[in-house]
Amino acid sequence: MRMSISRLLSGAALAAALLLGCSSPDPIPPPQQAEFDQDRAWRDLETIVGFGPRPSGSPANAALRAFIAGELEDAGLTVVREPFTAETPAGPIEFENLYADLPPADPDAPWIIFGTHFDTKRLDQHFPDQPFLGANDAGSGTAILLELARRFAAETEPRRTGLRLLFLDGEEAVRLDWEGNDNTYGSRHHAGQLDANGTWQRYGACVILDMLGDADLEIVHETYSRPELMRLYQEQAQRLGLGEYVATRRRLPVRDDHLPFLNVGIPAVDLIDFDYGPQNSYWHTPEDTLDKCSAKSLGIAGRLVLGAMPALENWVLER
Repeated sequence: MRMSISRLLSGAALAAALLLGCSSPDPIPPPQQAEFDQDRAWRDLETIVGFGPRPSGSPANAALRAFIAGELEDAGLTVVREPFTAETPAGPIEFENLYADLPPADPDAPWIIFGTHFDTKRLDQHFPDQPFLGANDAGSGTAILLELARRFAAETEPRRTGLRLLFLDGEEAVRLDWEGNDNTYGSRHHAGQLDANGTWQRYGACVILDMLGDADLEIVHETYSRPELMRLYQEQAQRLGLGEYVATRRRLPVRDDHLPFLNVGIPAVDLIDFDYGPQNSYWHTPEDTLDKCSAKSLGIAGRLVLGAMPALENWVLER
């Protein structure tokens, strides 16, 4: 994993100084049930799975992109398309990220990225008679972020931080195993663009949502993630009465779309349940179907993200 160490160290030193010398810019409100329509998110998940396997470069992937863009536009958001072509072990593939921005009240305020990937892994050669529908990986994150987008878009006042709602193509490796650069095509492209144009510095945090539809939900303590952000979500889960769904002791390194953002100096956290089925046996198999997921789990993840927003914005504004 390539890290921009100087950037990360300087950011850590600044954060430490601020913690010693500054108070929170805004108190965190008491816990309340954040509004998140888990039933509508579930209907989105059903629609997403209905497209069938959705590997990058496929017609189903393009159809899903059109659905995502249409839902964002229906919520009143402007969709930005980010097409690019990358070399893969299967030859060049055309990828396309999508995102929508919600600017902050103060144009100089920092931004937060909420991201998820929407592509499914290519498994047709390994399971020729069974389609890989990817209900949890990556349908669940896509459904959650779509409903979060509607929720954020419906707010009548701009937030203290800007929000980028980022739908990433090409997280999955083309080969069976994750090796070298055969993975995170969309996040590497997007983070690379932010690095190249110098705008990475305005992003105070990146939150990746992945595999959060598991009916037996437990978000792991992911160890590549920025520790302060991982701890923030663990503490907010306790505050919101969702602590049983967020592990604090079980630590696990997971390579995911947060790594490219960390590599360019953006603090990032991966909210993921990487224990899907007995001994993770549903992951990347035809067993990843709707009946292994639940609307309740989508709702828990959505309420955690919304309920933690004041604390996350405070953390970003203090850096």
